[in-house]
Amino acid sequence: MHWRIDIKRFILLLLALSLAVLAIRGCVFARKCGDKDDDGCDSDCLKIEPGDKSKSVYIDVFDRSSGKKLHMELEDYIGHVVAAEMPASFKDEALKAQAVAARTFAVRRMKLFGGTGCSNGCDVCTDSTCCQAFLSSDSMRSRWGGDYDEYRSKVMSAAENTSGIIAVYDGKPIEALYHSTSGGYTEDSQNVFSQAQPYLKSVCSPGEEDSSKFSSVTEISRSRFAKAINASCKKAGLSASKLEKQVSIVSRFDSGRVKSVKVGGAVMSGREFRTALGLNSANFTLEFAEKKVRIKTIGYGHGVGMSQQGANAMARDGATFDEILTHYYTGIELTDISRYAK
Repeated sequence: MHWRIDIKRFILLLLALSLAVLAIRGCVFARKCGDKDDDGCDSDCLKIEPGDKSKSVYIDVFDRSSGKKLHMELEDYIGHVVAAEMPASFKDEALKAQAVAARTFAVRRMKLFGGTGCSNGCDVCTDSTCCQAFLSSDSMRSRWGGDYDEYRSKVMSAAENTSGIIAVYDGKPIEALYHSTSGGYTEDSQNVFSQAQPYLKSVCSPGEEDSSKFSSVTEISRSRFAKAINASCKKAGLSASKLEKQVSIVSRFDSGRVKSVKVGGAVMSGREFRTALGLNSANFTLEFAEKKVRIKTIGYGHGVGMSQQGANAMARDGATFDEILTHYYTGIELTDISRYAK
């Protein structure tokens, strides 16, 4: 009789334990990603263990166009950045390389991973001159029209198929800079941003010649040219009628980009000259005609880091996204973001 009572108690104990486990599981599953802990932290979304991709990482994005804060999954954000930053018609491996570069750029700034965020209090913003461009779903439809379904699938797949992958150097996420078209050679970072990064070195970038942005010609009136340079460099003192004698290219970097330009009584850097005239790149030549100045530029953008046109050329030749990234970012390694969660 006593052993039967013990068994009953044992069974009751098992039932009680089972109910407790179910209650705990129910509580866990009832919480959705984004629910707050008592301290206000999105811990289920943000605290991920090394190697654990089962929990979503969220990023706070300041939308410049609406003035609103967007709280969204990182991989969804990356898809929208790829849509804005690289033509969706590009090869899949080039789009994947862009996704990794965009993710690395964001992770380096995210507070979750030790970054300081953007000046607006969010992790990043949608201003390409500050952080990275961002294309909303409505803007995708407007830009791509009948190709919307195909192109949206391509950019989102680029993010999904590289999920969590970032580029690191010496164990830290790199400053993953990129630009449209290098014109044949990318540029050392210190020649543009006055700060040397060992992974942002000048490398060859062949296959860009068929890009519409590979070269361009700008014609500007002599008076407008003089006015723009004088406004940018107060000591220049250019005269529209004397430009041939007052303006000349002094030196170039090995990449072909202009290092310095003599402008009247002063010297400007090629970067400053490009900014003053709104040129596509700092790789330019000058021709002075009777009424106009003709400026031919090679490349499009600052030229540092990954050339998007070059990445697509490599992809056309069969290169994979990791081969593209290790070509443009010298000495990097690819790893998973879960290793950097705080």
